[in-house]
Amino acid sequence: MTIADAVTDAIQTVLRDTARDVKAIEPSMLLATDLGLDSLDLAQTVVLLERSLGVDPFRSAANTAPRPGIRTVSDLISIYTAASRTP
Repeated sequence: MTIADAVTDAIQTVLRDTARDVKAIEPSMLLATDLGLDSLDLAQTVVLLERSLGVDPFRSAANTAPRPGIRTVSDLISIYTAASRTP
């Protein structure tokens, strides 16, 4: 499974678990506006990603570079991709 697939699956799981429509998810979609995710939904998504990918880029000591806010699906994919490359 690719990181993009894992991110998409995690978002779909959160949407499904909160009884919202699961739609096709594209990297350019805005998490809040297009998908309706709030901060709790994003936290749940991060937990699912940590479990499936075995990495938490938000706690990683190696990932100290400043990063812009997470607004899109692509932002999540990028953060997890970078964290997975860090030893």
